[in-house]
Amino acid sequence: MMKCPVCKENKLGQITLLKGLPAHQCSNCNGVYIPSNAYMAWWKTLGKELPPKEGAIEIDPSWEVKELKLCATCGHIMARYKIFPDTDFYIDRCRNCNGIWLDANEWDVLIDRNLHDNLNEFFTRPWQDHLHAEETKIHLEQIYTDKLGEDDYANVKQVREWLNNHPMRGMLLAFLQAEDPYKI
Repeated sequence: MMKCPVCKENKLGQITLLKGLPAHQCSNCNGVYIPSNAYMAWWKTLGKELPPKEGAIEIDPSWEVKELKLCATCGHIMARYKIFPDTDFYIDRCRNCNGIWLDANEWDVLIDRNLHDNLNEFFTRPWQDHLHAEETKIHLEQIYTDKLGEDDYANVKQVREWLNNHPMRGMLLAFLQAEDPYKI
């Protein structure tokens, strides 16, 4: 008997998320549990990955259930993995049996963005490292915009791009950095 990782007492009912992809859903919170073996068997039938796309569904931070979740299959504590930069959108995964828990509406967001076909990639170091790098870039861009202003930041980015592609980059930088570029 599989119990809901969120509601704790509710039993999960059998559903089919997509053709050939069985899962379990809580009738109370609408969360979805996908056993790892079922997901991998379905994934192998796909043939090719769908290209990610911009989603139309807005992510609502209130969907996130921040409490400790126990895996519906083996009872181990599930780990949370962030999926998108600067967004409170997490997917829970059991580190013991690799079962996946999606809070209500999260499967719809993944389908909407064509990301449902590579769930296991979210849990990898490269995905998480890329996510961290994206968040760092977003934060630094905000700092530069706040400190320099939008116009000056746009201008300095344009100059930087011009400099990076210029064959005399070193000389130009030396000229800019010199206190008096006309003094020997």
